[in-house]
Amino acid sequence: MSRSRIRAVFAATAVAAALVLAPSAAFAAPSTGWVRVAHLSPDTTAMDVRLAQLSGDGRVVSIADVSYGSVSHYLTLAAGRYAVAMRPAGSAASSTPVVSSLVDVAPGSASTVAVFGTNAHLVTKVINDSLALPRTGDARVRIVQASTSASPVTVTASPDETIASDVDSATASAYADVAAGAWTLTATAGSKRTTTTIDLKAGQIVSVFVLDDAHGGLALRRVLDSASVGGVPSGYLATGGGYLAHRAEQQQQMTAGLAAGGLALLASAGLGAIVVRSRRARA
Repeated sequence: MSRSRIRAVFAATAVAAALVLAPSAAFAAPSTGWVRVAHLSPDTTAMDVRLAQLSGDGRVVSIADVSYGSVSHYLTLAAGRYAVAMRPAGSAASSTPVVSSLVDVAPGSASTVAVFGTNAHLVTKVINDSLALPRTGDARVRIVQASTSASPVTVTASPDETIASDVDSATASAYADVAAGAWTLTATAGSKRTTTTIDLKAGQIVSVFVLDDAHGGLALRRVLDSASVGGVPSGYLATGGGYLAHRAEQQQQMTAGLAAGGLALLASAGLGAIVVRSRRARA
């Protein structure tokens, strides 16, 4: 076997090993982030939401008919700054927005653009959502205090674990890691009190929204921020919108394809070496 042939075999082997062992560059540095919208103003009509990129290609995306207590699916957006405009559902895009704001989308980040307060005193805030997976066997939960009739709010879990204490209106608590399972949550603000049971699965990240009910009391709503997917590397996320789960599946398929291709190259290189040795033996 000539030296040039030997070098070619080793080069092919090295390339194959790199394909199998090195992470894919396509997933090393995401250039997109994820944004969703939460309508948390009890006396404001359902709204249409438009997000317009202020740089790049000026992309405009829309979410229609977001009603009180609703949290939209995540939108996948190129990193950059966006103008957010919310108008009564069905209004012309040229009409004056009920509320407007700016949101900066960082690569690999997830955030919620939330509208809090009564219609006469609307407040728009950008809340950072968690991407980091909880400990194995745990779920992660936080409280978003959106009640306009009670503040601050404390949320406890049976029998005596405090999830978040004295959360002011229009704010979100820090995330807390808890054991997966069924949890009975109680929200208390002065004399107001409400209880609900939620199911938390291992790997899930959940926001519990404190809302106003139709009778002036409190209501709790569970919203899935993200959930781990079996076999997905740490840092990848599947949201209620489904896009990230699909992206993670694509990554798994790509990794499997690269591994198969790399093994094929290794096998080819090894077969070439065996054939050469066999010929030399016969000679």
